[in-house]
Amino acid sequence: MPFFCEKKMVKDEIEIIVEPVIERHECFLWGIEILRGKKRPTLRIYIESVEGATIDDCENVSRDLNYEIDLDSPLGEDYVLEVSTPGIERRFFKQDQLLEYLGEDLKVKLREPLEGVKNINGTLVDCNENFFLLESDKLEYKLDFSDIDVCRLDPNFDKLMKESGYAK
Repeated sequence: MPFFCEKKMVKDEIEIIVEPVIERHECFLWGIEILRGKKRPTLRIYIESVEGATIDDCENVSRDLNYEIDLDSPLGEDYVLEVSTPGIERRFFKQDQLLEYLGEDLKVKLREPLEGVKNINGTLVDCNENFFLLESDKLEYKLDFSDIDVCRLDPNFDKLMKESGYAK
């Protein structure tokens, strides 16, 4: 079985285990990454909440997940667990996560090149259940999330600093 399929099945199994634990802490699952390590895999779980997840949320969820995942882990017994917020340069794991980010800049890496382009930096101008639309250098890219390898928010730090009053 290809590693990608195996990884997808493992992620689905892990999602079933971790979601109830995360929800007990009034947070929700943002995404899951499984990284191959030199000695053991890393399970990285991203959590978020309506108010914004805190370091305390991450600590509490991590502590509780250590017990839950060990009981049924499809990863085996030897792995590294990391619980984090998605952060300001957040990765998007599902297309519906993009809906709140219309007008924001994104960095997208495609699984396969599209018209010779594999990396696209652009502004999210439309998003629905079928596609999302990025505007980049006077070009528009109509993309399906299944064609995406990685999609991240590309914040304008100068603008953020000015809006928050830290920069002049």
